[in-house]
Amino acid sequence: MNDLVIMNNHQAVTTSLILAEAFNKNHRDVLEKISSKINSAENSAQYKKMFVEETYTDKSGKQNKMYYLNRDGFTFIAMGFTGRKADEFKLKYIDAFNKMEEQIKRTYVIQKQDSYMITDPVQRAKRWIEEQEEHQVKLDEEVRKNEILQPKADKYDRYLSNKGLITITEIAKEYGMSGVKLNQFLRDKRVIYKRGNKWFIYQKYANERYVGYEVYLPEGRRSLKWTPEGEMFIRELLENNNIKPVLEQPQQLTVQEPVKYSGKYYTASAIAFNLGLSEEWIMKIGEIANELHIKPRFSNENIYCRKTLNDNGFPRWEYTQYGAALIENEINKFRLVKQI
Repeated sequence: MNDLVIMNNHQAVTTSLILAEAFNKNHRDVLEKISSKINSAENSAQYKKMFVEETYTDKSGKQNKMYYLNRDGFTFIAMGFTGRKADEFKLKYIDAFNKMEEQIKRTYVIQKQDSYMITDPVQRAKRWIEEQEEHQVKLDEEVRKNEILQPKADKYDRYLSNKGLITITEIAKEYGMSGVKLNQFLRDKRVIYKRGNKWFIYQKYANERYVGYEVYLPEGRRSLKWTPEGEMFIRELLENNNIKPVLEQPQQLTVQEPVKYSGKYYTASAIAFNLGLSEEWIMKIGEIANELHIKPRFSNENIYCRKTLNDNGFPRWEYTQYGAALIENEINKFRLVKQI
């Protein structure tokens, strides 16, 4: 009877068989005592945590019932055993439980170490196998998350089709501010910081694909610029701080710079279709664009949309990724209020 306590599912336990033999009891009587505890009306749920039914194969090859008992389960059953010899075995059991639990703790610490830090070659090999399994679980979880997020990613891909980098000045211009002022805003929001005369993005956002760096040769000067994802992030940050784009006003009669946009254009019907909206929204999208004042007053196009002719020769508005994003934002606000 050396192994009074064993490890099962990373827990220190004994069995009804070991318990019966240690205390010189009939195994059938031990089973009945455990069953009466589990089947009792009071505290049955707690008892089920202490005892786990299992089977074992006897010498004749027959399958028989047995139970695993944790420390609490052992305490409940063994407390009814009396006598000096019974007390000796209780002490041995308690000591065996303590030793096994300590061993489990040590094993757990080893398991949580990186394999290269473990000196024992056997334990190192075991930990390496566990690391590979853990890595596979994480990969499976990432695949599952990507499957969930893919529809959302596909939707925003419509607005991020222009893969070039853009300067902070180009973004700032639409909000009536200088690049210096917008950089200061992003610095105050702890998005970027300055070292010497160069801007860098904080580590918190370093893996979000918001920025890129252009290197100018031969001097090797490096300039921070923003990706389409980064541009959308800045626009959302400005929107959340109630900073709106400077939209064209009637008094803006000065000559405007040519629009520099090389991405896709989207009709109202395309926007409605991509957002899963009914046909009645096609007209509403035009109304939203009017309310946002994103249609140019004194030309046929701007950074948000352009005026073209459809196949029948009638005027039609087509929206850039920026205009489509603004329209979608307004639709989402409406959906949030109406819960549609």
